[in-house]
Amino acid sequence: MEHRDIVIVGGGMVGSALAAALAGNGLSICVLEREAPAPFDPEQDPDLRVSAISPASARFLAGI
Repeated sequence: MEHRDIVIVGGGMVGSALAAALAGNGLSICVLEREAPAPFDPEQDPDLRVSAISPASARFLAGI
């Protein structure tokens, strides 16, 4: 069994942001996701989901 300091369950916006924020701190980080993301297809219809990001979240994301 491999050792990880931190295991993040879910590689969506929040899990990915946490992994990025913790990167570079000398920690062994693993992000678990149920399924691999679908490959990008420029012919596919766009995803119409919308996310609102507060100014504080924008600053956090810019910092990582």
